[in-house]
Amino acid sequence: MENLLKIRETIANVLEINSAEITNIDLVVGGMTNNSYKVTINNQNYIARIPGNGTAEMINREYEKANCVIANELELDAKIIYINADNGVKIAEFIEGAQTLTVAMTKREDVMVKVTKLLRTLHQSKVLFQNDFDVFREIEKYELLAQSLNVCLFEDYNQTKLRVMRLEKILDHLERERVACHNDTASFNILKDKNERLYLIDWEYSGNNDPMWDLAAHALESEFNKDEEHLLLQKYFKMSDVTEKQKIKLLLFQICQDFLWSVWTCIREAKGSDFGTYGIDRYLRSKQKLDELEVKLKIEKVV
Repeated sequence: MENLLKIRETIANVLEINSAEITNIDLVVGGMTNNSYKVTINNQNYIARIPGNGTAEMINREYEKANCVIANELELDAKIIYINADNGVKIAEFIEGAQTLTVAMTKREDVMVKVTKLLRTLHQSKVLFQNDFDVFREIEKYELLAQSLNVCLFEDYNQTKLRVMRLEKILDHLERERVACHNDTASFNILKDKNERLYLIDWEYSGNNDPMWDLAAHALESEFNKDEEHLLLQKYFKMSDVTEKQKIKLLLFQICQDFLWSVWTCIREAKGSDFGTYGIDRYLRSKQKLDELEVKLKIEKVV
């Protein structure tokens, strides 16, 4: 109750309204970074995002705000009512009748067509964000943050990090593209309204990146098998053939994502969050996929 009272006060203050105008606040189940609430003000529904513990050092809210504006201009997200780059509070129009995509839904071919169309709209917009998202620099940043907090990382972290960081040269050899990317394309960040229109929400990790990152994230978070990954690439590139380069990039970025977000989890948990086995699960999967990629590259002599 006390928490909801604080949230009510926060929303009233940022919107400069009387708290009595807020007639209802309900917690919305969603992502892992923040807490979101469905808020009713004068019979109009909104979604309010309140940042979670330990996110201030990990997210640049100025970049997020600028990128959210671009996403709104591209009509990829719900209309923003308010966003504060200092405290991370964000309020947007509530999408009536919307539902979060489930992992099961993302595996359907018709949903893949819509998701890849949504991502192409962003990637091919020819609009760049204010910042770049380079996973190898993000790893270095998170590691420094973990050290400053005396966070205990995984037992063989240094060895695994060396294997991951060596992938940067391989990626440069494969050639990186640089377009506006969401960078956190899990199913819970994609909403479907009553008219079947899709929305891409939560732009905290957005930045210019290789478009394959968004595809890799979506496939990884949705637990796609190899056939489903193949179909996703076919739908995105609108071609029946999937190149070896595309498959290698997809796998490479999945390794980087599992490794990065496992460190992210350690930091968040040091700040008081509890994600169960999420961090170690992703770390172990990054090592499994590293094994797969290293064998694959050796066979094909891709260096």
